[in-house]
Amino acid sequence: MMLKDTLHELNIPLSVIKANIQMLNINEKDEKRIKKYKRIESACEDLYKLYRDVDYYIKKEIKREIREKFRVCDAIADEIDKFKESYPEVKINLKEGNLEIYCDRRGFSKAVGNLISNALKYNKNNNAIDIYTDESNLIIKDHGIGMSESELFMIFDRYYQGNSSQQGFGIGLSIVKAFCDEYSIFVHIESQKGIGTKVGLDLKNVLIP
Repeated sequence: MMLKDTLHELNIPLSVIKANIQMLNINEKDEKRIKKYKRIESACEDLYKLYRDVDYYIKKEIKREIREKFRVCDAIADEIDKFKESYPEVKINLKEGNLEIYCDRRGFSKAVGNLISNALKYNKNNNAIDIYTDESNLIIKDHGIGMSESELFMIFDRYYQGNSSQQGFGIGLSIVKAFCDEYSIFVHIESQKGIGTKVGLDLKNVLIP
């Protein structure tokens, strides 16, 4: 309870900092100061993300209901925006669909974010990444380095990395699997070495008719 209360109190100074930085930016002409303000604003946004993450995990810990209705493509579009700055040269093609689901949106976004991150991380030649939905499935398809059949057996193991030279700790797909297991979402992966990987999430058990 103390952690929850402290977290709530953190929201107030963060809001004050953000509001005042925005006010200072309005009439500022000096380029150096504008850059400094932007750095402060960016750091403030990073703190907000941490705040939302901690809030999310507290709610999960106390078994509070965190499911909601949302459009799959809206959640994916938000995740794609997070990667645009880091991968400006890679085109991510999102084909809009009308699938609506009822589950933990933040958990879903984290799972999809990890899948997009992997598609970008193991991409080659800046090939495009395709994301689309059909009647009940979400598909994320890349044209990257791909995986062998033996690698496919190990990808959900915590800390496993197909390419150890890449950044990270190899826990992304274990997070995806844990979320999907919780909501009975079947994960299907097809991959060929040197050709690419196709990941499908069967959403029929969380689909809103």
